[in-house]
Amino acid sequence: MATPRKENFLLWMLAAIFAFQAAIFTGALIKCSQYDADDVSAVCPELGRRYDSTFGVMIATVLALLGSSKSKGSS
Repeated sequence: MATPRKENFLLWMLAAIFAFQAAIFTGALIKCSQYDADDVSAVCPELGRRYDSTFGVMIATVLALLGSSKSKGSS
């Protein structure tokens, strides 16, 4: 059975990842907004795609571990 301590740790890790994502994305938007409209695509190419791909694996891993710990506790 998964311990509540392990589940709490995984939930805190998930929250930390979301907070880190928000901070990085906000910083990138602020920095990219300082450039002229013509330069943004050269300086900050595909910002949304990079944001998604950078943290997608971390979130999927934590959710998989959390789901695994929940399913072991129910069997």
